[in-house]
Amino acid sequence: MALDPVRKLGSSDPRERLDAARHLAEHAQAKQSELIEKALAVETVAWVASALRRALQRARPTEAQRASPERPDLSLDQTAEIYSEALETTAKQIIHEIEPILGALRLSAETEVPGFEESDTKRGLDRMEALVAGLARLRRAASAPKIEEFSLAHCIYDWIDEEVGNGPVSVLRAGPQECTVETDKGLVCLGFANGLRNAIDATIALTVDDGRFPDITVNWGATDKDVWIAIVDAGVGFRGNVARAFEIGSTTKAGHLGMGLATAQQAMTSLGGSVRLIPADRGVRFEMRWPKAIA
Repeated sequence: MALDPVRKLGSSDPRERLDAARHLAEHAQAKQSELIEKALAVETVAWVASALRRALQRARPTEAQRASPERPDLSLDQTAEIYSEALETTAKQIIHEIEPILGALRLSAETEVPGFEESDTKRGLDRMEALVAGLARLRRAASAPKIEEFSLAHCIYDWIDEEVGNGPVSVLRAGPQECTVETDKGLVCLGFANGLRNAIDATIALTVDDGRFPDITVNWGATDKDVWIAIVDAGVGFRGNVARAFEIGSTTKAGHLGMGLATAQQAMTSLGGSVRLIPADRGVRFEMRWPKAIA
């Protein structure tokens, strides 16, 4: 069934609005420009608004665009939205193709490989499945946000408990208890969990005589414009190029896929925000920041 952009642009689901906006960005006609303008005037999700602006450029091209249609001028937001769309689509296709192959391989290997549980075959399959799971998280990070209201403090407490458990590292919580936000909880969780895992790994990598590792500190808050979370550790510090740390596959840790920081950054990009990694004399400050939802 053909996509109905008029119906989907009026949907309460931002994913449906994004589908319609992306369709119009590729196929909009001049007669649809008024529809696009009305939708853009009330749109509160950054990704949808960016796609609508591209659709409006297609429906009402400037003289410069008519003269050089093969090289449109795109804003940073539009470039990021196009990248995210491509990333989400590519990851979806890869996962779709690889998952059934991996499942069949594991079933065969479990019966055909002697001592499978201790074999290199199992370790290789485990690593491939971890890669697919990482791609699934990256795909989620590139998706259109679903806005909801929730207590940031309560969620951070839960996320810390899930990551730390009964491990050797303690996490100090320094943010306000009353901090209600409107954003995509899943995307914030993706960014936070990856940042906290890095902090835990960096802390455990320290050599300590008494078995007591330094605490990790998590702080959070909100200004009149944005919301932020900071994770500060006193671990082994960051080794390598900070500018390349967020690239997919970039890692200094053996056995890691190098997708954690890339996923965290993409999650914040999907919210119109950013991630910073700030090395210190001892340890690293990982900071997430995103704009407040527009009422």
